[in-house]
Amino acid sequence: MKKSIGIDLGTTNSVVAFKDTSLKILRNKENEELTRSCVGIRNNDILVGRTAYQLIERDPVNTIVSVKRLMGGAINDEMVQDMILSPYYKYGIKALQGGTDDSVAVILGGKEYTPEQISAEILKKLKSDAEERLDCEVTDAVITVPAYFTEKQKNATKVAANLAGLKVKKLLAEPTAAAIAYGVDNMRPGETKTVLIYDFGGGTFDLSILNIADGQYIEAGTGGDRWLGGDDIDRKLQEIIIDKVKEQNGISDLQILIDRLPVRKKYLFEGQMKLKSKEAKIQLSSSRNAPVIIDGILEDENGDIIDIDVNITREEFEAGISPLIERSIDLIDELLKEVGYDMNIIDNILLVGGTSCIPMVKRRLIEKFGTGKVKMSENPMLVVAEGAAILAHHLGQEYEKLENTQPVIAGISYSTNHNYFIELKEGFDRIIEKQMPLPLNIIRSYKTTMDKQKIVKVSIQADVEYGKKETQTMGFFTIDDDLPLGSEVVFDIALGIDEIFEVKACLKNNPSGKKSIVLGRGNKDSKALEFISVSLEKILGKDYSEIQRASFFTAVQKEIERINGMQIGRIAPERWEQISSNIFSAFEQAEKAADEVDEKKLAVLFAQILLSEYRDLVGMENSRTMQKLLDEIYENDPLKKIHATHKLKKLTDEFSILILLFTLKIASEHAAKTDPDDADKLLQMHDRIVRYFRQGRGRDGEDLLNEALDLRDKYDYNDIITRSIHVSKKVIYDRY
Repeated sequence: MKKSIGIDLGTTNSVVAFKDTSLKILRNKENEELTRSCVGIRNNDILVGRTAYQLIERDPVNTIVSVKRLMGGAINDEMVQDMILSPYYKYGIKALQGGTDDSVAVILGGKEYTPEQISAEILKKLKSDAEERLDCEVTDAVITVPAYFTEKQKNATKVAANLAGLKVKKLLAEPTAAAIAYGVDNMRPGETKTVLIYDFGGGTFDLSILNIADGQYIEAGTGGDRWLGGDDIDRKLQEIIIDKVKEQNGISDLQILIDRLPVRKKYLFEGQMKLKSKEAKIQLSSSRNAPVIIDGILEDENGDIIDIDVNITREEFEAGISPLIERSIDLIDELLKEVGYDMNIIDNILLVGGTSCIPMVKRRLIEKFGTGKVKMSENPMLVVAEGAAILAHHLGQEYEKLENTQPVIAGISYSTNHNYFIELKEGFDRIIEKQMPLPLNIIRSYKTTMDKQKIVKVSIQADVEYGKKETQTMGFFTIDDDLPLGSEVVFDIALGIDEIFEVKACLKNNPSGKKSIVLGRGNKDSKALEFISVSLEKILGKDYSEIQRASFFTAVQKEIERINGMQIGRIAPERWEQISSNIFSAFEQAEKAADEVDEKKLAVLFAQILLSEYRDLVGMENSRTMQKLLDEIYENDPLKKIHATHKLKKLTDEFSILILLFTLKIASEHAAKTDPDDADKLLQMHDRIVRYFRQGRGRDGEDLLNEALDLRDKYDYNDIITRSIHVSKKVIYDRY
């Protein structure tokens, strides 16, 4: 029988738990409750867990630790840059080749891997170990994530699970998972409590306030810092050790001596420093001092061995880490203020995570909030996985609610973790405030920013860290009609309990025409959508003519409509790559369309085409105006020529769709050499479109034109506008 498990996918360690008739932690193949969240490579074999971590002394460059900090992150994030520059992380961190502008890759064995791929290796081991313990296949999992994880980070976790062969039943906030386990063990039927979960793990710090009653878990608010954790404590302790070594041996710059070591010795020394400092940290939780001894590795300028033998006191340790602990307490105050709670409302502060075991943490919390409130979980490093397993059991097919018993979980209500904004031309519009209950739905109306706008970008931002806004997802809405500037587009924005967005849009005057918008969730899709965005911004620049823009917009609009017609989860990565390639080709074609002809001369050319081919569609008044402006251009008055050309360009821009229509004729000439049937078809389509326009059936004409442009593109469209120019410019430019 297939089973569902709970997984605490941690920064430093990961844990798997399972519940049926009882709740239990599933030990790994090494018979350990904790699996190191570490991936390494040896002889081209991927290693995970303790065997990978043991490589850190010999090959730290090929040992990936703390990858969770990079999940869904951006290469330009301040903290990611700190990781790149930090001597603590030896492996390569760089921009992902072929990814979005801000996506991240790590280097393992000389190859690029995404953080999702590395996390997938960890999840594969957890899945395999669980299957061995349960003696059956594991297909589903509830996986915990930090409470403040953004949509990008949550999606990255789902991608990793999918790569590992796991279906995610639910992404559960780590503090909520801890509260579920806590509620099961510590509450009676009918009892209500408000608890604050203080989850100080190896790589992240999480806070959550929950109201618990009769199996209902209601999030009142969440907070935390993904860049605060036990890793930071370890680095601070290493700094203390190094300062002591420098003082004890009269060394001004220990790093110079470390850098002078042969590579193997350097890696060995730094690996020993990590291991010994971590051992000292654990010892200082139960003792007043801890020795740190590293013999026979470090050398002075003369090559003489410097044996390290220093003693770290708890007082020194606590003085060094005090700013980090105080930061965590300040975050509690910030969260209470955000949700409007007084500390008197909080019944208990439940300590979770390995870093919470440091005595100073509990002592400072008691000093600030009182002895009676602070409680340490019986299993601070296991409780998150236990809560995930309880929910996995509750959501699983094997779960049966027994009569006359109190349900373990009656329901979970969630709240938003961030402020969310829609990016507008003039700034940002906040659409969702932090700590709002989920799920939620909002309606917003925005105005188009140009005449006949065909494409509207939807970019959702979040103030992820320190008030800095970061793009979470984007997509596009297409408009079929030719609307004036300032026309209203209505957006229906839904945010689910997993804090995942869904967006639909319609014109205000056509609510029945509501369309779903596919939003980017990962690397390939986000890259394609980002490329569309950048290309649109570029084509709207002053270097491009209206005919070039019309050509590009037509191609891109068709791509967007195809995208929005598919379900995001069913679009293969190769399809996204093809979309990017199509957009690139469309842009390339638009760039070549001008044939290096001055836009002023193009205005003259287009006016001649419009007057000779489509005078009735242009209209009598516009035709007279065009002819009058052409006559002024042919006069010898330079000033009059400049003004007339400017007016003519503005007027011909209004009929760019007819210029596109004219390219069908040119394409037909080109097709006649290789496929007469297509040549005839293009001419027939051209004539039908003209009839539609004359009959006032503009929508039918545009639909047929879109179909005709697909056929036209078979015949070296790069050359079509150029050929159209050459057709008429000899006659026109002689006069010009």
